[in-house]
Amino acid sequence: MLHISLALIVGIGFAVFVSVVAAATAFALSRAEGETMFASVRWGAGAFAGALTLGILILTLFRSVAG
Repeated sequence: MLHISLALIVGIGFAVFVSVVAAATAFALSRAEGETMFASVRWGAGAFAGALTLGILILTLFRSVAG
């Protein structure tokens, strides 16, 4: 049986939220620098993927250390 705790759900939600903020920031900064829309979307997608991956890795690390 798969046991998912409330802390894990909150942690994943927080990681997704931070990833969305990072993606929006990267998109806005690249648009302000004069990049094309396609390049800005790529920067945003890259920031989202990187931040989400880092967030999940940190969450996994905390969860494995905690027990």
